[in-house]
Amino acid sequence: MRTTAVVVPRERFTSLPVSLRSLFRTIPDDVPVVVVEGASPAATRSELALLARERSFRLVSLPYMVKPNEARNIGVSMAETEYVVIADNDVEYEAGWLDALEHHALAYGSDAVAALTCEGPPAATIIHQAGGLLEAIRTEEGISLFDRHRLAEAPLAGATLPGIEHHVCELHCMLVRRSLLEELGGLDERLVSREQVDLALRLLVLEAKVTFAEDAVVTYMARDAFDPVDLRYHLFRWSDRHVVESLDAFESTWGVALDRDEIRYAWAAEHRLRGAETTYPRLRRILGKERFRRFVVARLERRVASEQLRARAGIVPAVPKPLARDLVERALENLVEATERGALTSR
Repeated sequence: MRTTAVVVPRERFTSLPVSLRSLFRTIPDDVPVVVVEGASPAATRSELALLARERSFRLVSLPYMVKPNEARNIGVSMAETEYVVIADNDVEYEAGWLDALEHHALAYGSDAVAALTCEGPPAATIIHQAGGLLEAIRTEEGISLFDRHRLAEAPLAGATLPGIEHHVCELHCMLVRRSLLEELGGLDERLVSREQVDLALRLLVLEAKVTFAEDAVVTYMARDAFDPVDLRYHLFRWSDRHVVESLDAFESTWGVALDRDEIRYAWAAEHRLRGAETTYPRLRRILGKERFRRFVVARLERRVASEQLRARAGIVPAVPKPLARDLVERALENLVEATERGALTSR
């Protein structure tokens, strides 16, 4: 086989068995699958044991909550195939998706291929991303960087899909040449936000070929409600502490400015709140937004953070190999020039 599938947490525990059943229905039995999870509830681990009787896969179970990039690095390190698919554990798959990714990589000589990712439920209805683009502008503070989803929130039916060339493969589901990840030295485990942009920049610096396969259709089940056990992982992964560490690491690596307040408060804080609101809708109605945020979300986030600081004591995040500064600066300057010319808008 050419490809190993690596399945990792995104922001839930309980979505994993459902996602695996969808994966197994849509790939051949001999495709190697590595599943990495940490601190999943007993019920989820019991379901995984039942699934293992039906279909062989390699399971790595950790005693602590694991960040997505940590899990990705662990899973990729166990692969021996030419390609790996990196997929989140809340994705469902349409028939033929893996064949489409592999065929696309071979036909175009791609180093990385993005799937057409929808957002559900329902599956395969609304586009989340048909590939993505990086844009950069010069400001008084230096270079500011943005990523743009193509066709975000557009109906899939009747959509005119863009061309194959792009920059950003969302890590919901992407295929990548394993040797390229080894050349990079893995993914940056300090990041819980901007992971896909960090990888896109590294691929850009290395002049890797990144393409988009419109026939590889998957759905990120973003709109499913959270239950209390899932909310714990959600608040761990998107904790304010982890988001700030991500922003610091990203800006330090690339020497660019991000809209920190937008990412930290308008996106991450609101995303944590939305997860909690779907878990405890009645309590949210009774308390109102700000009291619910203060007395429910913030308290639970502190409790989970305290538990995981103890559970994860001594873990040092892996960082990819440094890239040559002149190559980084050249790639960023080229990106600024392309943005100024409007060369990216036609993609």
